[in-house]
Amino acid sequence: MTALSAYILTHDSETYLAAILRKLAGAADELLIVDGGSTDRTLAIAREHGCRVVHHPLTDFREQRNFAQAQCAHDMVLFVDSDELPSDELVQAIASLKERGFGEDAYEVRREWYVLGRKVRAVFPVTSPDYPIRILDRRKVSFDERSRRVHETPFGFSSVGRIEAPLHHYTFRSAEELERKLEHYTDIAAGELRERGRRTSLLATLASPPAAFLKWYLVKGGWRDGALGLTMCAYAFKYTRLKYRKARLGSEAP
Repeated sequence: MTALSAYILTHDSETYLAAILRKLAGAADELLIVDGGSTDRTLAIAREHGCRVVHHPLTDFREQRNFAQAQCAHDMVLFVDSDELPSDELVQAIASLKERGFGEDAYEVRREWYVLGRKVRAVFPVTSPDYPIRILDRRKVSFDERSRRVHETPFGFSSVGRIEAPLHHYTFRSAEELERKLEHYTDIAAGELRERGRRTSLLATLASPPAAFLKWYLVKGGWRDGALGLTMCAYAFKYTRLKYRKARLGSEAP
């Protein structure tokens, strides 16, 4: 049987953490929390469930994930977000993989999205379900310079498997959380635009937000989610507008 580490990045993540850890305990040999500075019950919950806790300030998600992988005790690594709840079927599928041995460098997992408590088909920047990598061999796979700093993606694998048992992602529990994440994510995304020398012209700043709205409403299927779909397409509009505006302001700073 192959040993498996599981980690979660946290910052005031008490809402789902206990439920997630109870699920992961059925599949992982190590539970690791990398915390960015929680002031709620996150750390208490982690210790109640026997987690090893490492404190590390969050600058961006790419670097935080690489740091977390380096802290893991085992080379095969499972990671979920602090608002992603594994299904019982997913836990069973992972346990079976451990028994057989992990034959691939990485594994995609079917992820179903919930916004404001309701299952949706599109939530910027992904459609639902999507298939992010959630299990990897850290000796081969990492979040290198090709990965974005937010909405990050691992690279380095030469083979990938897929698990259809679902991971349930509960995001944007309230309008307040939506606005808070909008500000945080666009801060990181704007910095990445500047870092990569991407265009932040006035034309791009004006044209990209309505293009994002139309893409996510018409092409990606936001219209199928009714009024909630309109809310999420408005989020795509605001995200794109803020990202470009912040990038322009930053590039004009002395």
